[in-house]
Amino acid sequence: EFKVDASYLSPNVKLANNLEAATQVFNVSILMSNTVFFDMSLGMRRQCRQVDHVLFAGASSPLKLYTIDLEYSRIKVQLDPERPHHGRFRLRMLRNMVKE
Repeated sequence: EFKVDASYLSPNVKLANNLEAATQVFNVSILMSNTVFFDMSLGMRRQCRQVDHVLFAGASSPLKLYTIDLEYSRIKVQLDPERPHHGRFRLRMLRNMVKE
């Protein structure tokens, strides 16, 4: 019903892929561009550190890369019983099948 122009998404998708690949190079679990870094609150920015200043292939300007050092395996997720989220995709698929 709605179509998205792939040329609009392409640079962003390429950047996301480059950042994901770079996590292996820098041996970090999270990498973010300076755009994301500066959208964060000051308190969150203080928890981050700059990793490098790089120019990805095809990019017109270099990016500063930041990471946040945290042990994500220790983060506890609290589920809100008022907002069940498990199986949303499955439920949507079942609803679509019923509509057809």
